Amino acid sequence: MLPEVGAVSTPLIALVVGTVAVGGAGGYALTTVLRRRRAESEDEDFTQLRDTIAGLESVALVVPENPSVDALAAAIGLRELCNEWGVTARILAEDDVTSDDAKAFCNLFNVSLDVAGDSLDDYDGAVAVGGGGTVPSFANRPPVVAVVRHRPAAVDHSLVVAGNEAGSTSTIVARFVERAGSSPEQDVATALLYGIRAGTREFRRVRSREDFRAATFLQEFADQGTIDALRAPGMSGETFDVIGQAIANRERRASFAVTNVGSVPSASALEEAADTLLRLDGVSSAAAFGVHEDTVV
Repeated sequence: MLPEVGAVSTPLIALVVGTVAVGGAGGYALTTVLRRRRAESEDEDFTQLRDTIAGLESVALVVPENPSVDALAAAIGLRELCNEWGVTARILAEDDVTSDDAKAFCNLFNVSLDVAGDSLDDYDGAVAVGGGGTVPSFANRPPVVAVVRHRPAAVDHSLVVAGNEAGSTSTIVARFVERAGSSPEQDVATALLYGIRAGTREFRRVRSREDFRAATFLQEFADQGTIDALRAPGMSGETFDVIGQAIANRERRASFAVTNVGSVPSASALEEAADTLLRLDGVSSAAAFGVHEDTVV
């Protein structure tokens, strides 16, 4: 079934992409049609995001608590787009950042990641970047004008392009940077390229050609030396504990594995747990559940 697109008047956008598999006689023609439709959908998403943000003077790009490298990289790319659109943008986090990987990434790319709090009142709008849990509302101060992530987002009063074609949020943002028609700065291209590699686990969790296409575009502008230096991230003790719980509590049904790890320090730790289950022998699909701040994620 092809993903449906719904729209309402409120300028809140959740951006993800969809997957369709084709084959057999006529598959080539159908694939061509679907690619054209995806390109048109990307253009529409880009235009709506640009028009929504360009109408503001300032915007807060808010990543989740303990954000993944993918979310941080996507925020860096969005910040450059905002600058091109004449909008002042700043990257903020929902809560304190304790992950060593996130801290190292921020230091390397000179991102001053303050916690979003009362300072949000200084912005005309907020964009929620990355993550996979509940979309924050910030008590509508300021309003969340867009959600950019590669997972479906359950948001009221929004335009949702449903599905999961991109393996990382950085993939979506990289395509928008390319769509903008300008060459990205080296640090932006490097951050996005590493974000794609981190989000797709070095392309082991690729969902379509989109990840490879985006990476190919960025390769020309990125600093490969920085990429190589970043490719061996560490793992926090808390994340290690969550992975251990995930393996111990797993249940198998044929090639599907599911686990409940209880309380988790961050959604990113749960992602690591699910990815670990996928590496177990005979497992092709995995789901990991936990509770973070009284919310099931």
